Amino acid sequence: MPRAEVLSAAPTLFRDDGALDEAGNTALLTWLHGRVDGVFVAGTTGEFPALDRAERRTLAALALAVFGSDRTIVHVGAASTREAIALTADALAEGATRLAVITPYYLPADAQAVGRHFAAVRDAAGDADVYGYLFPDRTGVTLTPAEFAATGLRGGKLSGAAAARFADFRAALPDARLWSGADTDLAAVARAGGAGIVSGLSAAFPEPFTDLAAAVETGDGAAERSAQARADAVLAALGGTVEGIKEALRQRGIGNGLLRMPASAPDVERIARATG
Repeated sequence: MPRAEVLSAAPTLFRDDGALDEAGNTALLTWLHGRVDGVFVAGTTGEFPALDRAERRTLAALALAVFGSDRTIVHVGAASTREAIALTADALAEGATRLAVITPYYLPADAQAVGRHFAAVRDAAGDADVYGYLFPDRTGVTLTPAEFAATGLRGGKLSGAAAARFADFRAALPDARLWSGADTDLAAVARAGGAGIVSGLSAAFPEPFTDLAAAVETGDGAAERSAQARADAVLAALGGTVEGIKEALRQRGIGNGLLRMPASAPDVERIARATG
């Protein structure tokens, strides 16, 4: 079985004054390099709605400098098509060759509207690979597997309710590259023919997920069960939240745990037991 990729959905680190922490983000990316297969930047875990255009371009440049264009997916999604096209131009200017674009959000959008949005980004991207990003729980926009297949994109990241239908999307897009945003579902994703996972949890705890990918690839059942248990424990400790991921990184000495977007306080003691 081909090895499933573990792409870390990198959180965006900020300074104490709330400004983008370029040194901190570089330190995080450098720490992840060699521990995971690649990174997904300026996505949901990266708090993209709270970033301005210049900051998103900076994050793309930092990730590309560490991981290179083959191992970096830059998220260029926005609520407006105009902004997504501008972000696409910025990412291309920094050397990106792999882009992801979330569906429009907040206002309702049907499959035809989403198709036009994706097509505009794909046209602006030229020869770069463009992957759709479906997260209906957050965007309020739902595409069926058939509707997503009709967009003609080369694949996509499936999160939330879309990830729960991974097998259906795989059947509708048999030749596309599909990643799941459900971190602990790596084994099922691999066996369904998926490309792997885009995992926020792996940004703080890479090894359980890369060990799981290796065990599934080799068919080592005992190693798979051990790695799966560790991955499940990470999910339980961090709650699958941005604040939990950032707190775990803070306890590792990377960043200060600060979010720009309002969020619940993480369980510091529970996370400390996991990082310890």
